[in-house]
Amino acid sequence: MKTLSLLAILLTTCFTLLAQNESPIPHISQQMTDYFTYYPKEKVFLSTDKQFYKPGETIWFSAKLTNAKIPASLSRELMVRLYNKEGQPVAGELFKLNELNTPGDLEIPDNLPAGQYFLMAYTSALIYPEEAFCIMLNINPAYNNQWVAAVAARDSISIAGQKNELHILLRNLSGEVERNTALRYQLMNGKEIIEKGKLKTDAAGKAVLPFTLPARSNGEPFICELADNKEEWKKEIFLPSNIDPLVINFFPEGGTIVAGVPVKIGFTAYNKWGMPVNVEGTVINQEGKQVGMVKTFTNGLGLFPIENDGKQKLKLVLSGKTGQEQSFGLPVPKADGLTFSVTKTDPEFISASLVFADKQKHKIALTATGRSTLNWAADMEINGMGRIKIPTENLPQGINQITVFSSEGKLLSERLVFVDKKQHLKVEVTPEKNILKQGGNMKIKIRLTDETNQLVGGNVSVSITDSFRNSPTAAQSEECLLAGAELETPFCLISESFHGQITNSVLVDVYLIANRQTGFDWQKIMQFKPESSTNSNTGNGISGTVTDKNGNKINKAKVSLVSNRNMQLYSTITNQDGMFLFPNLNPANKDDFSAKATDAEGKRELKITFNMNFEVLVASYIAEMSLKNKLLNNEMIADVSYFTNNPDLFIKAPRIIPVNTVAIDNQKKLLSSSTSLLDVIKIMKPYKITNNQIVFMGSENSINYQGGALIVLDGQQMGTDISVIQNISPLEVDHINVSTNPMDIQRYTGLNSVGLIEIFSKKAPALPVSEKTEPVNQYNGEYRVPNAFPTELPNPKRDFRTTLLWIPELNLDETGQAEITVTAGKVLSDFIVEVQGIAISGCIGSGKAKFKVVK
Repeated sequence: MKTLSLLAILLTTCFTLLAQNESPIPHISQQMTDYFTYYPKEKVFLSTDKQFYKPGETIWFSAKLTNAKIPASLSRELMVRLYNKEGQPVAGELFKLNELNTPGDLEIPDNLPAGQYFLMAYTSALIYPEEAFCIMLNINPAYNNQWVAAVAARDSISIAGQKNELHILLRNLSGEVERNTALRYQLMNGKEIIEKGKLKTDAAGKAVLPFTLPARSNGEPFICELADNKEEWKKEIFLPSNIDPLVINFFPEGGTIVAGVPVKIGFTAYNKWGMPVNVEGTVINQEGKQVGMVKTFTNGLGLFPIENDGKQKLKLVLSGKTGQEQSFGLPVPKADGLTFSVTKTDPEFISASLVFADKQKHKIALTATGRSTLNWAADMEINGMGRIKIPTENLPQGINQITVFSSEGKLLSERLVFVDKKQHLKVEVTPEKNILKQGGNMKIKIRLTDETNQLVGGNVSVSITDSFRNSPTAAQSEECLLAGAELETPFCLISESFHGQITNSVLVDVYLIANRQTGFDWQKIMQFKPESSTNSNTGNGISGTVTDKNGNKINKAKVSLVSNRNMQLYSTITNQDGMFLFPNLNPANKDDFSAKATDAEGKRELKITFNMNFEVLVASYIAEMSLKNKLLNNEMIADVSYFTNNPDLFIKAPRIIPVNTVAIDNQKKLLSSSTSLLDVIKIMKPYKITNNQIVFMGSENSINYQGGALIVLDGQQMGTDISVIQNISPLEVDHINVSTNPMDIQRYTGLNSVGLIEIFSKKAPALPVSEKTEPVNQYNGEYRVPNAFPTELPNPKRDFRTTLLWIPELNLDETGQAEITVTAGKVLSDFIVEVQGIAISGCIGSGKAKFKVVK
């Protein structure tokens, strides 16, 4: 990569240019090129049509891939998967990446249990799940009698050992209160039950639960679990306390604290489970003397100045309710080194100060990088301390990293900055009407302009969805791609403080001081050697390390994998660090292989340690995300008018009926030891015989004429007379299903209401497979071909869609204008029109509008 010339403007006389042959920049540039050739840095952003779904619906999405620029062009394929809270995939497809947007869709299984799920998108270039795009989606059948509990503690932070109260308001999904309703509760510390009991709502659907948390915690969260008497409905409420363990991370500006030099320290504050918290406290020295005050600016984020002469050990002691009296040691200052602080960033320059502890002359190199690209570099000599201005002309808009190296290429200091060149894409969305009648249609105009209000061409995606199915906290493309695409601490930590506007404010600067890039580590980059690395990353393939019995890594060891399915042999050789990789094998299938490693001569068998593959890491990552989201306790609830206007969107919750069927293993024992099939059925579920029919206990439905259980033999209805099974030997039967569930009975008939007996014989012929009437997904090789969003329904009278329109990719020419048409369905609600776009210049923006559908 070409080394860039000096562009720094000197404000003092402490700098002199170095000869080019003394510069470490060519080596730094080459190291970046080599490293990111092996480990390409990519980020995916996925926009979905909405965030609340029903089982059986389709998730429509559009993906954008970025690296050093937008769009990116490294990877050729994108995996999109939906995971449950245990990290198990429940749906997923592989898509071929397009240049700008990659459209796609996933069908949600119609039998998926209600709950929180995680949609994840990633390319084969990613190694860790933290680098992938992940969004939480709520999937819920929306039963009309589903309960929703609004719960709040009297004191938001509970003090251990002191009385507190939990105030409960119980309603159903339509917003109607549940009066005089019995509830059960359990106070828990992790899995440990502290207290349990019963309570009841009053005539207003309210209840008060007094509670006292113990003085000690086992390190897990305090939870109040509410349930109905049958435990068909449950809700968990996180109870924050003063003894919750906290995690505080300190980030000195520039990365270093030098003895005797003032420095700003950014910090993040989370509880143990990853939720940001507000804290306050005091910095004290080892003698207990106060040397500074600390308080978060916004939820989980703060900054404070400090100076340490190097003779003191400082620590932060919290004094507020959150994390009360917990203490955290500050980073230890160094006797030598460099402090690097940014004093101002504007559209033209980044102003910074550099101070060496020894006040001596030093030769340094400065670099400015964006994602994985070196955009600017300069060599200079600094006489102890100085101020510089770095021009932003060659820097992209968004996050950049400024790094200081010694003349030998040693990392001295680094700092993230946000460059705002005032280059913005404005997306105007103008519906023809504010009110649209059911079945009516109207036009919506889209207009793209730049920061000077000039029309520009670009590419946009459009979604028109029921506002009830949208989350107000859903990430916007410009926030994710410009501000939080590659940072360890997500932008959502402070995004609400900006009301959707990203600027070079003090808060953004604090956010960047207290942050790091994911997948970008100068130490790894500068130490990287292509000959010592595998030819791909561990995210795609089976990889690991070969060692001897003493743990020594073995170079040129022979590694063999044999497929346990087809006995195919795969072989490779380790590098000098004992590492190996089979890049073309699916890591999810690692357990289907037998592995062996020997030395170069094949005489000595060695130990193989496999790396954790991506899917294994995903399961752990999703479980952590799931706990955090469960503690955040987000629920959806409709207002009364929405529920009244759209009854077809809500179904009655099915009554949970205990399973009557005996386990298969126990059935086989019964069938092998009994002489009568009727005796086996009676053991499974007690019954009496009336009019030669089986009537299960408690299922009587008539005094004058009692119906009997329907008997089905190998899928064929045999009626209700027991004579059809009296001559069947139990030895001829494979298994039996017995049910009184109306849903099971109605699979065969709507006339019977007292029971069902399904008998499956050992010689039963295989049932024919019914042909699917639903559209079948199309594939181009291994890639899913995206389905087109249906604009016309076969039965408009049953149009209860909550997504009226989804356009994943719409190109606008240089006039920057487009017009689309939307047709309203039967759902009466406010609808959100959201347009996310990328201009031809690469600028990102979004716009919204709203209209109402009425009768």
